[in-house]
Amino acid sequence: MMNLNYEKQISELLLDTICKFDERDSKERNFGTDVNIHHSEIHMIKFIKENTNLHISAIARKLGITRGAVSQTINRLQKKGLITKEMNEVNNSKLVLKLTHKGESAYLNHENYHKQYEIRIKNILGNMRGGSEEVIYNFLREFNKEI
Repeated sequence: MMNLNYEKQISELLLDTICKFDERDSKERNFGTDVNIHHSEIHMIKFIKENTNLHISAIARKLGITRGAVSQTINRLQKKGLITKEMNEVNNSKLVLKLTHKGESAYLNHENYHKQYEIRIKNILGNMRGGSEEVIYNFLREFNKEI
């Protein structure tokens, strides 16, 4: 059984890590483009890239957010030159969203950003005792369920 002081230290360290990550993640980044991109915008770019030929209503349904929220984000992305709206080839009354060259670049740089975190985590776990990965994974999975 873990001693109580160690549990408190883990709790404080985890909360501090979450706060640092949140602060870092909430900052705008350009992801290799000439415009700053918010967290919600880069994740919309990722969603559009990975779910082709969707219109605003379908995106809202799949993400479980309002059409208004999607429209606002889409309008910002369009003004920044990251996406375009094109007529759906099947249903000419619907506009589908596509990434521009700049949007593709932002997507690829965002993916690379995530890969850098994967490399950091792999290196940290590689320096730990065998079996630690499973304990950490199970702890984070359960903690994630709790919040």
